[in-house]
Amino acid sequence: GNILAVIGHNGAGKSTLIKSILGLLPGNSGTLTIKDKGKGKSEILLPEQHMAFCPETGAVFADITVENYVKLWCRLKQNDANYYRKDGSHIIDRLNITPLFSKLGRELSKGQRRRVQTAVGFLCNPRFFLFDEPFDGLDVQKTRELTDLIRDYSKDIAFMVSSHRMDVVERLADKVIVLYRGEVLAAGSTEEVSKALCGRSALISNLSDHQRMLELLGVHFPAALVNRMGDDIVLSGPDLDLKKLLSFIKKHDANGAFLRETTPRLADAMNFHLQNINE
Repeated sequence: GNILAVIGHNGAGKSTLIKSILGLLPGNSGTLTIKDKGKGKSEILLPEQHMAFCPETGAVFADITVENYVKLWCRLKQNDANYYRKDGSHIIDRLNITPLFSKLGRELSKGQRRRVQTAVGFLCNPRFFLFDEPFDGLDVQKTRELTDLIRDYSKDIAFMVSSHRMDVVERLADKVIVLYRGEVLAAGSTEEVSKALCGRSALISNLSDHQRMLELLGVHFPAALVNRMGDDIVLSGPDLDLKKLLSFIKKHDANGAFLRETTPRLADAMNFHLQNINE
């Protein structure tokens, strides 16, 4: 896949990994390569030649206008200060950067800085684009716009996204890496990672008293993660005994509740992981 998500608790090593890839922190060994699907060849990626980066806060120079900032990067990367008006105009339009052209960097909000930095990154035509917490603070509409943008360009650009937004990661990422204390704890598709972190999940529906059942499950299944999801309850955990659980809910619910095994949601899997490492 072309979209890799890196997740983990605070301090797991996500930002350190990004800085190492960008050459901002020295690495002990290793190289980063990307495979050209059309030619079947692998190429070593160099930060200054092949990569773009959008930090969590955005990174726009404070004392120049947005348009001059865009021109600067176009001159550096495309050898044409007006590239953004030509071949790069589509990204300027899509991210609605033109209304910001006259503003100084210091006058931009955090969201505006990230939009500008995202546009500049795409204008550099990178092979590999890294984002650090790009969805932090975004509303539903802005989140959808950014995920659509990344997905649309993932045919030609490889992306690495560090995020705490498990709902977005689950929809966006082709592959997920979970970091823990600087090491890879799990890697694979969202489904594979979710199962690796918390095993299995069960969905309980048609309950007569949700709150009472939540309390009972918390007491009798202390090793499981218990969450309410709408009118249903979800239990997640590696040692979840479905037969024992079914017998339990039949005994304690008069409404004839239903139980079915489900794939753990990534958010539940990460919550289970965090619950375990904090104990």
